[in-house]
Amino acid sequence: MDKFVTHLLSKDRKKFEDPEKFLPSLIHGVVAELGCGPGYYCQYLIKYAEKVYCVDKNKELLEVAKSLTRDAIFLNEDACKTSIPTSSVDIVLFANSFHDMRDKTKVYEEVKRILKPEGEVIIVDWKKDASLGPPKNIRMSKEDYLRVFSDFYLEKEFEVGPYHFGLVLKRRS
Repeated sequence: MDKFVTHLLSKDRKKFEDPEKFLPSLIHGVVAELGCGPGYYCQYLIKYAEKVYCVDKNKELLEVAKSLTRDAIFLNEDACKTSIPTSSVDIVLFANSFHDMRDKTKVYEEVKRILKPEGEVIIVDWKKDASLGPPKNIRMSKEDYLRVFSDFYLEKEFEVGPYHFGLVLKRRS
């Protein structure tokens, strides 16, 4: 594993971004994590969901995710076009990933396709002013997400840690 992947999966990450502090109360049913990377969240999602799709276009990162758990469905696909059945997912999770996706409009359309009518989108992402994280010019604010996910409303915000924010977006009926 390269240094970056090792960093993404390090035990130190749990000190400031611990999925077990917020996932249990948010996760249910069928979950698709789009942009799962090396599987940091996948290993926790399988504890709380009925079924988990872990999707990433980077085959090497997906192989690392598979090494952490075998209980998910791993798809080496672009988040713009997955093989996940239409209207089959209760929750789509973007954990530190949506800001990196090139064609956000296509990803958004794919989210609407795979989500059930009452589905939710969970966002975990870096605060704009956090001292750690990706380059500040690619980070997205809560308002940026609400603009992109225009067919959704903010159902609730949740605490992730000092560097991240968490949103639950609910599909408008």
